[in-house]
This record gives sequence, structure tokens and C-alpha cells, in this order.
Amino acid sequence: MRQQIDQVAGVILAGGKSSRFGSNKALALHQGDSLIQGISRKLAGLFPETLLITNTPEEYRFLGWPMAGDIFPDSGPLAGIHAALRTVPQPRIFACGCDMPLLNPELIRFLCELDGDHDIVLPWLDEGPEPLYAVYSKTGLPVIEEQLAKKQYKIGMLYEKLRIRKVTPEEILRIVPDLSTFQNINHQHDLARLAAMVH
Repeated sequence: MRQQIDQVAGVILAGGKSSRFGSNKALALHQGDSLIQGISRKLAGLFPETLLITNTPEEYRFLGWPMAGDIFPDSGPLAGIHAALRTVPQPRIFACGCDMPLLNPELIRFLCELDGDHDIVLPWLDEGPEPLYAVYSKTGLPVIEEQLAKKQYKIGMLYEKLRIRKVTPEEILRIVPDLSTFQNINHQHDLARLAAMVH
């Protein structure tokens, strides 16, 4: 058993409306478990501390995870990242969505252990950044708070203001065979496709 990742908390954001999916996608079944259960197991194996950000904690009691709600409600994933950074004692968090069943533990470890003074460590793919498969440091909190207070909810607005370590597809592909780890589930057919891939 490899050592757990030091100085980082593993965080799942389960605040989305799942409007495209039609029901709460975090609770959708994949390989006999809800999506969020599979993700929570992966993170619990990697991090000494975990946290679920949700504004409906009663839906997720079955996970047995510590939970916190948004401080800026209805402000999207940025508010979830903010709430997590404010809640955990660790200096950094790894934040992911509740709809990413193919998270790769080795890649998460790589992102969390990259050296340097970064506010955000972010996979930057050809089609753009993956803000919910990224490492955020408390050093970025003042900028995040200021942005939320101004009702600027786009995570991308942070990228000009904070120190970003962009992780390239080339770096990622040294660790994983392909980029399927970034797949998220937005529609029912995504789940069906995933089930077909896994078997």
C-alpha cells in the first residue's frame, strides 16, 4: 500500500443540478455502485483527509464522509472549491466532480506531488483546461473570494490572476494510456457508453 498524499485533502464537488442527466447523476449506478461511491473509494485510498461539498447533505449521508456546503450559494463549482479550501486544514485540495468515474490514482498523485509554487495545478488538454481534476492551494483564496464577491463565477477568470502550472497532454500520457480518465457523465448515454467501454 503506497503512502497517502501528504498536505492535500481529496474533495468531491456534488453541487451540480444534473439538469442534462435528468436525475442526480452522482447517484447513478455504474458497475453496481453509485458514481460517487466509486469516486469516494478512490480518493479515500489516496488522501488522509476527504471532504464532500454539497448543499444537500442528506442525499450523501450513506458515504460516511465529512461534508460542507457552499459559502456563496448558487455560484457554481468555483464556490465549491472555495468552500473546500476554507474548510480543510490541509494547505491544498485535489478537487474533482461527482461524475468522473475513470479518475486515475497515479495521475492524481502526479498532479498533487508536482514541485513548485503554484496556486493551481491543472491538466490543460488540447480542448482546454480540466478545472475539476485539479489541485488548488489556499494561497489562491483571496483572489477566489474577491471574484465570488463580485459574482464572477467562471473558474477560467482565475487563470490570469493566479500562478498556474499547466500539465500538458504529453505529461499526462506518460502516466495514463489515453485521456479517457477525464470523461465525465452529463447524459444518460454517457453512462451507457462507459459501461460498454469497461466490459
